[in-house]
Amino acid sequence: MLYAGPLLKPLYHLVETQPSFPVLYRKNGNLTAKDLLQKSINLAVALKSKGYKENDVAVIAAQTGEEFLEIMYAIVMLKGIIAIIDPEMGRQNYEAKMRQLNPQWMFIDSRLLLLQEHPLLKAALLKFIKTLPNITLVGGCKLVAVGKWLPIIRKHLSLQQLIKKNIQQVQWTPDDGKAETLIIYTSGTLSVPKGVFHTGENLAQSISSLGKLFTKNPQAIVGTYLPHFMLLGIAAGLPVKLMEQTLRADKKITWIRQENIGVIFGPPSDYLPMIHFCETNNLKMPTCLQHIMIGSAPVHTKFLQRLIAVLPPTTQVTCTYGMTENLLVATIDGREKLHLLQDGDVVGKPVQDVVIRIAEDGEIMVRSPQLFSRYYHEDSGKEWHASGDLGYLDNAGNIVLKGRKKEMIIRRNMNIYPALYENTIKNIKGIDEAAMVGIYDETLHDEKVYLALEGNNINIALVQKQLAAGKHSIDKEALPDHIFTMTIPRKGRQHKIDRQAIIDHIKKAGV
Repeated sequence: MLYAGPLLKPLYHLVETQPSFPVLYRKNGNLTAKDLLQKSINLAVALKSKGYKENDVAVIAAQTGEEFLEIMYAIVMLKGIIAIIDPEMGRQNYEAKMRQLNPQWMFIDSRLLLLQEHPLLKAALLKFIKTLPNITLVGGCKLVAVGKWLPIIRKHLSLQQLIKKNIQQVQWTPDDGKAETLIIYTSGTLSVPKGVFHTGENLAQSISSLGKLFTKNPQAIVGTYLPHFMLLGIAAGLPVKLMEQTLRADKKITWIRQENIGVIFGPPSDYLPMIHFCETNNLKMPTCLQHIMIGSAPVHTKFLQRLIAVLPPTTQVTCTYGMTENLLVATIDGREKLHLLQDGDVVGKPVQDVVIRIAEDGEIMVRSPQLFSRYYHEDSGKEWHASGDLGYLDNAGNIVLKGRKKEMIIRRNMNIYPALYENTIKNIKGIDEAAMVGIYDETLHDEKVYLALEGNNINIALVQKQLAAGKHSIDKEALPDHIFTMTIPRKGRQHKIDRQAIIDHIKKAGV
């Protein structure tokens, strides 16, 4: 008996209407909707025969691709719980999450398992590769190797073997999607990792809302390295091609053109190298690009100006605003955003069924059918989610962000919102990224403000002079005490600025 819930509906719809639809383009033949459903059923039945039970927690540390989709759908069919953990987050962080989850199943890339068994091989690779993912195997947990066969000594199951037997008859049971299905981790302390629980129902709502952004491009091919964008492609009935996240800008642009990619999504940091390449070589992005979506990090005006300048005029630009707890909150057209002047970052109007209210302290509160059920370490969720973002609603109903509540710097009696000033600072020529942090000084009994800059040939003295002169609208009370250059560190799949890493760098380097 397998469960048929809301997350499976888009795939079933494709199988019923277009069974040969290529949900994923592959070099060795396309993966059709019918093939994906059949392989997922095969895997679900095989896992059940090996002891997989309802509500078993399964950790997935495998590459984005066909096998990832098959695992996701199979576990949904078994009414299990999927935990997606980035193995590149660092050993301490990873181990804290594994202790909290104590999973019954782990689906691990076979190459990671081989390295786990051969530390000398891992040490040799580290001479050529800066970092390698860390994994922690849990005792008593059933292990499934994902990917190519490798000589792994540890007892394990092979995903390819599990999926082999074709299952023709399946008994289905309706599933309302109320059960918790997915855990995604967001920022949190090592002692209490912040796992976000989503139900099948609220995930289906998010996928539907995001999928609607794709429907304006009915014939487009989606290019992505993000696993959830494969699900969005299925929901929107658009085929997906996988790209390498680490491709050089010139090669990525060539890949987009050669593969005829029509839709891409990423944070601003994904696009910056391509913008640099186009500016340097006086080029435009490929004309096949119908729709660029930007999210997961603030989308500032200067970045949009540079991006739109290297895009064909027909390319639509959509800026999205969301969070781990509510995947899509608001959207705004990028060209429209350029013409809106507000005291803050305009992220657009809330999407359908998302309700916003502003708390007394200015924090944005969110309520919607997409909303997560609870945090892992809490027993229940709340009707309204406190986003951690500060902002307001303008007269047109747009959400305007002023910064992160926890990132707010308090110096003397002044509330300093880094995001507001960073956006302005990036208008200075040569500055690609700016990050402002506060560190408490016990001698002054106050916070000192530090400004990290990233870009080309930055003249710090000139920047100090411009900011002090008020040329770029920096309030006197918010002027940084120290300005320095560095490669701005980022974290997670969303490439958010890692402010704690900047603070650690300042303390270590004695800036």
